[in-house]
Amino acid sequence: MRHARIIVVGFSLCLPVSASAQADFAGPLSPGAFEATLNMGPIAETLRRQMQRPVPQSNSGKQAPAATKPVSVADFRYTPSKSRRSANLENFVSKTKAVDPKGADTLAKLFASQDIIEAMRPPLARYGLRIDNVVDAYTVWLISSWQATRGTTDDPSPASTAAVRRQVMNAMASAAIVTTADDASKQEMAEALLLQAALVESAVEQSQSDPDQLQAVGRAAAQGARGMGIDLAGMTLTDRGMVPAQ
Repeated sequence: MRHARIIVVGFSLCLPVSASAQADFAGPLSPGAFEATLNMGPIAETLRRQMQRPVPQSNSGKQAPAATKPVSVADFRYTPSKSRRSANLENFVSKTKAVDPKGADTLAKLFASQDIIEAMRPPLARYGLRIDNVVDAYTVWLISSWQATRGTTDDPSPASTAAVRRQVMNAMASAAIVTTADDASKQEMAEALLLQAALVESAVEQSQSDPDQLQAVGRAAAQGARGMGIDLAGMTLTDRGMVPAQ
């Protein structure tokens, strides 16, 4: 997403990479630093089923998932709270500190310098995405994580972004744990996903001149996605959304 810069919002993080033989990525991208508050298993399972038969486009922007009433992306918005956002960012830093104190300090300084979530609003809007919608946050995270495993930040097409968004919407529509969640839970989940996506995108950008580090970032993104029930290696991003990799 280099040209539209949906995720990279003008900041640079010094995210260290281990010099070990495994070149495991250390710091805020460590899976141990990222925990969504809602169970992602049902969403991942539904996405896997959808990949076998991509959801067709709809001019109305609405779909009717099996066994559910028709829904739209707007059904997954929430009313954000500044105090909850501050608490969410502090929690993210705290979890990062458990695996990388230096990275946590870098994050704390970043979060103190600007409202990093609010800064994502304009670039996301270019793709019709919002910072206060859990479907949009998951869409951004999924595309950015998949791109990280390929070592790229190229812009996805508007069609592919919209198609993934529809897939995510239908998956979440079938997951009661999301549809019944309150605003606080949705905000915590969405902001954790947006932060993770921003960090992944920033790390990929910074690693372009270092193939070993770039591969380490990709492995970290793939490992984090597996923790969410997603196998990025088995996916390909197309204008029909995520489809099984050939």
